[in-house]
Amino acid sequence: MKKRKQYSLKSRIIGIVMLVWFVPFLLVAAMVGYYLFSDQMEGAINQQQTQLAFNLQNSEERLNACIDSAKKISYDADVDHAYRSYLAGETTQKGLMNAGNQYLYKQYRHDAAVRDVILWFTEQPESMRCEVYNLSAGGGYPDVGVFWNSDYEAVQEKARELGTRVDFIVVDGRIYLVRNLMNSAYEPFAVMVVRLNKSYCFENLTNFVSEAAVTVQLNDQNFTVAGESVTEEEIPIKNLQSVSGYVWKNEVLRLFRKTTTDHYQMTVRVRLSEGVSFTPFFGYRMIMIIMVLFLLPLLTMLLYITRRYITKPVEGLMSGARKIEQGELGYQMVNEPHSQEFKYLADSFNSMSSTLKYQFDHIYEEEMALRDAQFMALQANINPHFMNNTLEIINWEARIAGNYKVSRMIEALSTLLDGALNRDKKAEVLLSEEMVYVNDYLFITAERFGKRLTVYNHLPEDIMECEVPRLILQPVIENAIEHGVLKRGSGRVELNGYREGDYLYLVIINEAVLTGDQQKRIDRLLSPDYDVGREASESLGIANVNQRLRILYGEPCGLTIRQRDNECVEVRLTILVNKEHKIIQ
Repeated sequence: MKKRKQYSLKSRIIGIVMLVWFVPFLLVAAMVGYYLFSDQMEGAINQQQTQLAFNLQNSEERLNACIDSAKKISYDADVDHAYRSYLAGETTQKGLMNAGNQYLYKQYRHDAAVRDVILWFTEQPESMRCEVYNLSAGGGYPDVGVFWNSDYEAVQEKARELGTRVDFIVVDGRIYLVRNLMNSAYEPFAVMVVRLNKSYCFENLTNFVSEAAVTVQLNDQNFTVAGESVTEEEIPIKNLQSVSGYVWKNEVLRLFRKTTTDHYQMTVRVRLSEGVSFTPFFGYRMIMIIMVLFLLPLLTMLLYITRRYITKPVEGLMSGARKIEQGELGYQMVNEPHSQEFKYLADSFNSMSSTLKYQFDHIYEEEMALRDAQFMALQANINPHFMNNTLEIINWEARIAGNYKVSRMIEALSTLLDGALNRDKKAEVLLSEEMVYVNDYLFITAERFGKRLTVYNHLPEDIMECEVPRLILQPVIENAIEHGVLKRGSGRVELNGYREGDYLYLVIINEAVLTGDQQKRIDRLLSPDYDVGREASESLGIANVNQRLRILYGEPCGLTIRQRDNECVEVRLTILVNKEHKIIQ
């Protein structure tokens, strides 16, 4: 069978893009040529003027709504009533500020036309201020800071000239609506300033077929909405005598239109991009139909090739990845992709999958064997000093014939030996079983110390069914007694425990004080890379416990020792009890 030639994915995509876009480009070029040589310019200009009139009407409606909203504060009279109460001594200055802020928050917090609203009382403008900003409209605390630092004086000057009127002021492109709040004597007692959301209020003025520069003159204030500023020199003042008009010069169309209301006069000057788009295009429907007829088969071809050479191979790789995630190590992709790039990726995937299976089957088994050996060695390392002490006590008790304590101590020692020998080969036991070993150890130790040792067991019943490593508590409690109670002559040991999430925490507290050298030695014993072969046998207890927990459960399980206060040392064992979350380190 002749081997099929494969092409690179890059060359296929470049070829398809050229094919898909070259034909539409020719059609668009033909349409543009028709535009350029058409003699129907006047109709296109009229269309643009109609569009400007519509855009201006929408912006006028939004601006009027903003003015009505600003005047509403006087009709609602919430702030006016609060100010009168303040003057009458019925409300504090703080209460007046709260009333003002609450009103502004209620009215303007979600008003799309408003970025920020600032109100100050003329009595003390430095301290009697109310502010609110609309985050969704782009407002924020920095806006308020800019106002007080840069714009306040100009706005204040404008407010002194207003009386009862509403007016606008533009400072560095920031548009403010300004009005005074008047008392019954028509004297201003407060000034309200609304910073307009320019992108919302004048959004419609940018809606043209082609790119446009738009400048607005609001009363005597000029600001740019889009593009570069359109100056009055570009559109002679005499043309502004009429409501609307245009100037066509150097193949650039400039439009203007103005509107007048009770509160403002707004003039919009527009400069459209060079005049390729202003001629009406008769027959455009036919051209669009032809373009669609050409594009549909090309689009179908593009989708087919994309599916065959890109999407399907990617889905195959993703399916293989999911198979490996689900445990099917060594999974091999069978279907051969039709492009060089994805064939290389598929071959690499199959190779990596085979390598992963080999590593898991061989290297993992070797690692587990090593860990099993480590664990068995650590578990078998029982403290011989405890055995010697126990035998010494039994020997002493045996001298007193007929003492029942001898029998009890021998039984306790037998239980501990059974736990240490681990005849059933179980690495973990229930905490309730582990406490049998601990209680037998404490019984024997109590005979040694008598009343000098007090043990408090505060383990709750709800954790007794948790599994813990066999003989994990006895070495820790022995360490607490030997290094705490024995050195002090007497003392107490507390055993606490609780479960939190996937982990069981067992805490042993004994009366002792750690020196700096002792803390350093403990840190060395509990370090992850500590070698138990380097330490004397009497120091292996806590190191073995720590390493057993790390081998069985990994991080963050283990043993920690710290000075809890001036008289107590706390030993904490962290044990993973949710077996589903056990991981291989």
